Amino acid sequence: MIVLPKISTQQLPQSTSKEVELLLCCARTHITPTIAARIQKLLLEDIDWEYLMRIAQRHRVMPLLYHSLQSISPESVPLAKLNQLRKDFQANLFRSIFLTQHLLKFLSLFESNQIPALPFKGSILGASAYGNFSLRQTRDLDILVHKQHYQKAVDLLIAAGGEICLDLPSECHFLFYDRTLCIDLHCEIVPKDYSRSISDNYWWENLEPFDLAGEKVLNLSPEACFFMLCLQGTKDCWYMLHRICDVAEVIRTYPEMNWVQIMDQANRGGCKRIVSVALLLTKNLLEASLPEEVLKEIESDAAVKSVVEQVSKQLFCETTEEKIEGVPKDLFHMSTRERFKDRLQILVSLLNTHGWFTPTEHDLEFLSLPKFFYFLYYLIRPIRLIGRYRLSLLQYLRIKK
Repeated sequence: MIVLPKISTQQLPQSTSKEVELLLCCARTHITPTIAARIQKLLLEDIDWEYLMRIAQRHRVMPLLYHSLQSISPESVPLAKLNQLRKDFQANLFRSIFLTQHLLKFLSLFESNQIPALPFKGSILGASAYGNFSLRQTRDLDILVHKQHYQKAVDLLIAAGGEICLDLPSECHFLFYDRTLCIDLHCEIVPKDYSRSISDNYWWENLEPFDLAGEKVLNLSPEACFFMLCLQGTKDCWYMLHRICDVAEVIRTYPEMNWVQIMDQANRGGCKRIVSVALLLTKNLLEASLPEEVLKEIESDAAVKSVVEQVSKQLFCETTEEKIEGVPKDLFHMSTRERFKDRLQILVSLLNTHGWFTPTEHDLEFLSLPKFFYFLYYLIRPIRLIGRYRLSLLQYLRIKK
């Protein structure tokens, strides 16, 4: 009897369900014969289809699930579920066409007003990395402009009928057409809190033309796109599978990527661990093919393995994007940086953002001091909070060689 090998999910909890394993097998555009055989074997088991479709929707990989099942063994899927998957796939296809048409429209608007604009993620990532924008579940459009053109671009979108729904220092979210279209306009591709050492010009210096629905548009080079996805995934604590799929598809589509350039940029930017975590996640969960020398380097880093283990354990748990394993996102971000100064910077930002230096009523109740000693509460508060979160802080501040 031939025993079919399981996919490489050693970093997931031992109780990983057959539904999760099936989803991981299907969450890719290229199915090897071994994975196809594994999918067919899993489909012979008693699959909880409601759960499978729920987690696929949550992780935004429904198109990949349908595409793989339809290609490998549609007869093994209950007809009602296959029809629902097909309906969702078609809805995503129409949504992708709608988004692509409007992306080209707004890029043309910017071009006619002498504003260089760079689309990223969304339809262009689906077309370039997945080979078909309908295979990537996309909700909105992301467009980057230079800082000097940012306000002009904002004014143009308002004049075009855009309604501002969220205005942040480095990005502005617009709603159009009765809120059926969302455009996220950026002047930074990733907030500086996550990429302090990355030059703003890095993205504009690493572009190449791309044919999107018959129109020539700017697109990030494969290396820059890969690097951007690593930063984006880290920002979101890798809490959704589609972020890992994005990285895996770029690796698969561009096997000739310049890994020396990638690792050099990561080293100079203090982001080597960020890149290594992304690579090991795609290797462990989606069997991404990595150069031997790169794989050897990242697998020898105990800190990287620790972060990957944490991400893998929480990936299919009921959790929120605000926390990973019950701790604030900022503490997770500290664990993904190899330089102490970067960790310290994140820690200070965390303390300031959450008012860890500002006394509260609980601090005043904890210890009653005369008014002229009130200044001591500014020392008492961080000490109390560090005591409360000491285990999490020790875990995320530790330095592993």
